[in-house]
This record gives sequence, structure tokens and C-alpha cells, in this order.
Amino acid sequence: MNRKSTLLILAAFSLFVSACGGSTAAPTVSPTNTPVATESAPPTARAVDISQLIVENYPRVDGSTSAYPLQMTLACQILDVPCIWLEGDLFSTTRSIIPDPEFEGSSDQVEKIYNIWHSGTHGSYMNLIEGNADIIIVARPPSEDELQAAEQADLHLEFKPIALDAFVFVLNEKNPIDTITLDNIRAVYTGEITNWLKLGGSFAEIHTYQRNRNSGSQELMERLVMRGAPMIESPDMILESMMGPIHAISDDPLGIGYSVYFYAAFIFPHERVKMIAVDGVRPTSENIADRSYPLTTEVYAVIRGDAPRDSAARLLLDWLQTTEGQAAIAKSGYVPISH
Repeated sequence: MNRKSTLLILAAFSLFVSACGGSTAAPTVSPTNTPVATESAPPTARAVDISQLIVENYPRVDGSTSAYPLQMTLACQILDVPCIWLEGDLFSTTRSIIPDPEFEGSSDQVEKIYNIWHSGTHGSYMNLIEGNADIIIVARPPSEDELQAAEQADLHLEFKPIALDAFVFVLNEKNPIDTITLDNIRAVYTGEITNWLKLGGSFAEIHTYQRNRNSGSQELMERLVMRGAPMIESPDMILESMMGPIHAISDDPLGIGYSVYFYAAFIFPHERVKMIAVDGVRPTSENIADRSYPLTTEVYAVIRGDAPRDSAARLLLDWLQTTEGQAAIAKSGYVPISH
């Protein structure tokens, strides 16, 4: 087997593992009053020397499923390995960024990049708290459960926004509705609105797909949309992976679900699923960049507060705030925070 074939097999396996990486629901806890996480200063134009970030001391990374291509883009640039988008195949229906199989440089660099995988938002937070990761890139700030776990570990979390994304709602392409108000979305998920007719569609029951507790998407749904309003209890409609809502809605003209823009547009675009406008504004890179889309969100890099000043994790965190780091983020397709 030649080197190119071996690399492609490694890529497919890496995508399969990442796509299957989910999060385990944590027990319910009460909110903590102790500040165990802080958001640091905004991006800076100062330069940060990352020449010491080589294979031997590259930080242990983790993150949200949606941020996996971003993590791979950063590693490819820092370790000086060209990367490409890999389309879905037999092993994985999702797209991702991988080292270019034609690259003939150091196999150690390529192997290091292929060893990167993401265990999901909640899983990556727990890995960071438990000391199994040095830096994570995630779709949301820490949840109450994660803050509680950090407090119990006597650990402070330090996080910085590094990119912009958006929380989006998806429908089957056969559904005639192309826009919905935020108030109506909330009414659908509290059970106040149960029929598409009230939203301008056909006379049919709305199938409300949800995500599992502590997943990045579910935390965003509760924080940005529900805002304390109780969601309807539909245990049979709770899906455990980011693929779940898109898979389900691709075969369900009466379904509604949610995801994040980067995942739905770049990682798992589906010809039978569409993202709809919220309050009349469509989720596009341009509308995310100027924050006119009402559910624009931030993507965070998070480290342990006890990371040494000269640690690889803190060095990478600082670099992501620089002009060079923001340019690398833009290469992945994300909107840089400094846009």
C-alpha cells in the first residue's frame, strides 16, 4: 500500500472517530456562585512567536464536533503541512479538513495531525477539567454542570472568543417556510404552537427534534432561544449527535431542528435540508460577520487557569488572538472574531 492510500485511510478513520464523538449527559446540579471561569481580553494585533509549537510539544487539543475542521486547519498551518477539504465517503458522510495526501514532508507532522480528534463540547470540557487536554475549541462557554465540575476540581477556566458562528434552525427542503420569528421558535419548543398551519405551512403536526443535555447545540438552544422557558418533554425526539437532526429532517418534511452554521454549511451540508431565516435575516457568513443575524454566536478557546505562562497551550491561546491567528481561522471557513 502506498503512502497516499495509507493517508486517505487514516483520514477516513479520523473522520469516523470524530463524527462518533459525543458527550455523556452529566447530572443536574445547582448553579454555582463562585466564579470559576473568566473571559479574557479581545483579539490583539501584537505578534506571538509560535516557532516552539512543534510536534514534540504541540498541546493536547480537543473540542466541539463543529470545530474539528478549525482545529485541523490550525494544526496544519502551525506544523507547516498543506491541508485540503475531504468530501464524505464510505466511512463518513461528513466533510473535514485533512493533510494533503500529496504532501511528502515529515511523516511525524502528518501523524500528529491525524491523531487530533474532538470528543464533543461537553466531553472536551471534562477532558480539560480532568487534565486530559491542554486547550479546547468549543461552540459555547462552559455550562453550569461544567462550571460545577471545575469548582469541585478547584480549577479556574480561562476562555477567549476566537471566531464567530451562528445558531441555526433547519427544515426539510419541501417545507415551504423560509423564515420564522424567534418568538415563534420559542412557542414551538414550549408546545404553544404545535401545527405548521400557524406558521404559514400546511395543516400538519410539527415534529420538534432536540439535542441531548450538555451538547453544544442544546446549551445554545436553552441560552439563546428558550431563555428560561421550559422545553417540551419529547424524549423520543432527542438526538445524540450533530448528524442526528440533519439526518432526521432530511427524511421528515414536518420536522424542525437546530445546529450551528459552520456544521450545517461546511461539514454536513445536505441537499434535502435547508437553513431558514430568523426574524427575516438569513444565516450567511456576511450576516454573521456584521452580527445582523440575531443568533450569531462566538467560538471559544479554553485553557486551564493554572497553565504556566510559557506553556504551549497558553502560547496557542495567545496566538489565536493575533492577526496571523485570525487569518488562519478564516482559512477554515469560520468568520474570525476580529472581522
